[in-house]
Amino acid sequence: MKRIRKLLGVILIISALLVMQLPPLGADAASVPEFSVTASGTLVSYNGSATDVVIPSSVIEIATDAFRDNDHIRSVTIPNSVKKIHEYAFWDCDKLQTVYIGSGLTEIDDFVFANCMGLVKVDIPANIKFIGIYAFEDDVNLESVTITQYTRDIHESAFDGCYKLVIFAPEGSYAWKYAQGFYVRQSKFTIYEDTGMIDVIDETVVNEDPDTEDVSGNGETEVIDESDPYGEPGAYTTEFEITQRPDGTYTAVAVNQNTDIYGETHVVGNSAVVFMDNSSMHVINGSDIQAAENEAVHSDHEGPEITYSSTIPKYTIVDSEIVADKAYYMSDDLTNMSLPSGVHEIGQFAFSRTDVISVTLPEGVRTIDYGAFYHCDRLLEVQLPTSVEKIEPFAFSETPWVEDFLSGKGGINNRLDERLNSSSGDFLVSGGALIAYRGTGENITIPSGVRIIAAEVFKGNTTIKTLAFPDTLISVGEGAFMGCSSLAEVSFGGNEEEILDRAFMGTGISVNDIPDRIKNVGVNAFDDIDSASGLNITCEESTGRLSNISYRSSAEDKDNAGVTVSGCDGVLAYLDGADRPYEMTVREVAESAVMDRALDRASGFLSNYSLGERVIYDITLKDASGISIDKLGNQGLEIAIPIPDELSGDKLVVLTVDRNGQLEDIPVTVVSTNGKEFARFTTYHLSPFALYSTGAALSDSDIVTSEVTLRAASGGPAAVKADNSFRHWLVTRGLIRWIVFGLLVVTGVFMIAVRKKHR
Repeated sequence: MKRIRKLLGVILIISALLVMQLPPLGADAASVPEFSVTASGTLVSYNGSATDVVIPSSVIEIATDAFRDNDHIRSVTIPNSVKKIHEYAFWDCDKLQTVYIGSGLTEIDDFVFANCMGLVKVDIPANIKFIGIYAFEDDVNLESVTITQYTRDIHESAFDGCYKLVIFAPEGSYAWKYAQGFYVRQSKFTIYEDTGMIDVIDETVVNEDPDTEDVSGNGETEVIDESDPYGEPGAYTTEFEITQRPDGTYTAVAVNQNTDIYGETHVVGNSAVVFMDNSSMHVINGSDIQAAENEAVHSDHEGPEITYSSTIPKYTIVDSEIVADKAYYMSDDLTNMSLPSGVHEIGQFAFSRTDVISVTLPEGVRTIDYGAFYHCDRLLEVQLPTSVEKIEPFAFSETPWVEDFLSGKGGINNRLDERLNSSSGDFLVSGGALIAYRGTGENITIPSGVRIIAAEVFKGNTTIKTLAFPDTLISVGEGAFMGCSSLAEVSFGGNEEEILDRAFMGTGISVNDIPDRIKNVGVNAFDDIDSASGLNITCEESTGRLSNISYRSSAEDKDNAGVTVSGCDGVLAYLDGADRPYEMTVREVAESAVMDRALDRASGFLSNYSLGERVIYDITLKDASGISIDKLGNQGLEIAIPIPDELSGDKLVVLTVDRNGQLEDIPVTVVSTNGKEFARFTTYHLSPFALYSTGAALSDSDIVTSEVTLRAASGGPAAVKADNSFRHWLVTRGLIRWIVFGLLVVTGVFMIAVRKKHR
């Protein structure tokens, strides 16, 4: 009996030990919920202490402050399921070093990764289209950010305080141009005292005119020196020494005259012509809605220029009449191209940087827009129709067709001279349009048969003294003779109908020299145009670009810089980088034919929206010149409109139209100030805007919070900090197991140790 009792005692003790090795009863490490997720998939907060965090794939949104001030997290993996990260989500995560961003996210919102001083390197994937206000502010150890060509909107403040940062981006992308401006701003960032580096007061402006291009490529050092107009006089003078590396990139070394070199920054690419990404939207070819192209267009304009990250697809050929702006930009599958009849306009940068070799435009094409075939590096032959009435700046710039002609190279252009009816080897003419001039003579006679002179053909030619037009000429293009300072005499042909913007600006030709029959004259076509009367003053689109200030002759006035709003009460506006006064007029209109046509055209693409009540606004922006500014380049205009009563409490979307009349949606935020609610959005061009209701906004009662238990499919639990190890072990093993363990051990010891008394 004694042996049996001892054996049972041993068995009980062994059983107690085995109990402690069994999985916890009804619980594991996840029984302490690390992720608080709502029923709708919003991660409200993270309650764990792991260093490497993988966000569950059930999460769709990460809420404001979800990880804020977390002192444990060192890496975070954001799954493809996440579509939105709200502001301040990872604010002040000091130890966060690595971020993996999934493919579902399209933007990095305001302040998301601000004050993450552990971040050293970040790769922004191609799906990110927008980086918000102060998104990475004061990440003082951030050294490298890689951004693809598909990111086309980065707020100027996104990387403020990142004084070590180098931005890597493809040359010709929006991020590449953003980097150039960032390095200039970086030179005046306040450096933290513990770095031992000085504060920089002054700012150096590289390539101040955004419509200019530096393509010298000579590797010479350029020293740019400009005192900061806002700093103390004489406090510091900042310079940049820019030298070209063997790989074609540039190093910008900032030099302070009083303190020698204080920092060095790698500039990705030269400060040359930059194109901006229009969108990564699906592009619909022609009028066949089913023929969708997934090829994204990548950039835009020397400006640079930003357009919306619109979710609404667009047509490459609008209403069978207009080849849309950037419709085929950077396409690599175009060679010999012809367009169908009915097309009358080739949009801005429509075929820019494609591999097209030859172009035949059909009769009926009247306008070839700004940069339409810019930098088509294989384009050797162009046949223009006699219907062409206007060719805008840069339409064929940087193409072999023009460049080989200007350089006098042999080959195809020698044959083209004859085929295109050029009466002289010094003129490149196609379809009656004068495209380029390569002569050096003082007395110039435009060949007979030329109907129009394209933009800027003779710009800056200081040799020409006299000029004779043929009787076939009807139009002188914008800037055609701009800066021809020796030009003093023009003989008109008798049939000219219009002289476009800046045509004779900077010459000795007076507006009083033109025949009375010419009534249509462009802005600043002559230096003394203000002295003329009875003229119809016209304005081309390039003059309405915000960056082309000199085209409008608007004087700088920093004392009154900013935007004054008139029209609708309560509207607020802010223009990035405004250095002079602007007047913005906002009018509420009952209807907009342009908007309605755009809605009809895009009706098949609006399934994501349930459009309800709307309020339409017509918005114009002017400077002191009185000329309407339609394109803002990279200077975003932030607008806050008081929400009308009929839209109060609703979810909202802003719809607008692009230059071709195609519908776009713009991100909109509802903000409150002084007891009023505003719809705030940022635009980069001016057109009709419609504020739409898309249903009732969620109330607090609609938001349900729940906790979820997560189990890993493989792998062990994440490491636990030492200071929490006992508590974590205690909880995960379970109090019940401790009780069972204790009872078994006590009973077993009792059975072994206690002897039975004999009577």
